[in-house]
Amino acid sequence: MTEEPDPPAVFATLDDEYARDILVATKTERLSAKELSERCDMSRPTVSRRVGRLVEQGLLEEYTHVDPGGRHYSEYEARLERVDVRLHAAGFDVTIDRRPDPADRMASLFDEMRGD
Repeated sequence: MTEEPDPPAVFATLDDEYARDILVATKTERLSAKELSERCDMSRPTVSRRVGRLVEQGLLEEYTHVDPGGRHYSEYEARLERVDVRLHAAGFDVTIDRRPDPADRMASLFDEMRGD
């Protein structure tokens, strides 16, 4: 996900109680779909649909792991920080603040260490 999310699509997503619950649950820790299903009291298909939309919009980050048996599983962490809506005479100005992509955070750290 490299382009900015579409504000109306983000508003529609945030209007969904399940999507909001997933964001809140993953704000402070990474959780798997199974853990989200249990913690948020929703079915796995419901989690899957919401997670897909949240990842697509850049509001949730997906981390894929391989367990000792060779099976893949994912964990999710919220990236959404804030949605700011301002009303102007010409319309609305919407800013969606997200935590930086983990790869971008690492690159920034290396740049800071080098003095760039």
